[in-house]
Amino acid sequence: MKDYYRILGVSPTTHASDIKRAYRKLVQQLHPDINPDPQATELIKEVNEAYDVLGDEAKRALYDYRLANPFTSIVVEEPVRHRDPAYKRRSGYRPPKPTVDVQRELMIRTLPYLKALAWFGIFICCVLVVDYSVPPTESVETVTAIRKKGLRNNQKMDMLTNTGRLYEIPYEYIPRIYVGQEIIFKESKGLAILIMIYTKDEEVYIDNLATLYDNFSFLPVLLAVFSMLGVSAVGSVETRFNLGIISTFLLIFTVILMV
Repeated sequence: MKDYYRILGVSPTTHASDIKRAYRKLVQQLHPDINPDPQATELIKEVNEAYDVLGDEAKRALYDYRLANPFTSIVVEEPVRHRDPAYKRRSGYRPPKPTVDVQRELMIRTLPYLKALAWFGIFICCVLVVDYSVPPTESVETVTAIRKKGLRNNQKMDMLTNTGRLYEIPYEYIPRIYVGQEIIFKESKGLAILIMIYTKDEEVYIDNLATLYDNFSFLPVLLAVFSMLGVSAVGSVETRFNLGIISTFLLIFTVILMV
């Protein structure tokens, strides 16, 4: 076995950078343009061969092992290739990566906000209960203008009062309400939510109103039920999330009708 360290003029403990420096120095000395000696060509071949081994970390480690154990042979097994080129050797067992349910994670993160909105919905329901329990107010206004609108089968009228209040009246009340007539508006005292409209002589009562205290009175009831279910933290994440979404929509509709 050739002694590559002797050829490069370095020791087995020499650092890789020093080996590289020694190789360059020898190449400059033995280059045919500088050294006309015929033996220089053979020497530079050995120098290149030595540096090819010692300049590579893996080759140098294998060379050092063989140099220290000259009677030990190293057998490198070639990988067995399958006859079928489409065959691919199975790799070792790899545990499956845990999958993250993005939708469930989003639900879990949203639950605290939905719960806060559910508490706010309960608060709104309590306000409405108190507002409805207080004796309502009544205001007397005079009809100053009436304007019919809509198709023949679905006619309505806009009723304007002396205070500037404009309200839409269903078709069946058109013949019974006229300009100059006194109208009483019954409203809740706190939130001024319309409860009923009737004439001063009490001949006409309009109680099919699109308000929280009449046609849409079911909204606060549903809001209270779903809001209490939303804050109870009972059931799975999906169930609580769905309850929170329903109570949020009910809360939005309720607030819209309050203003």
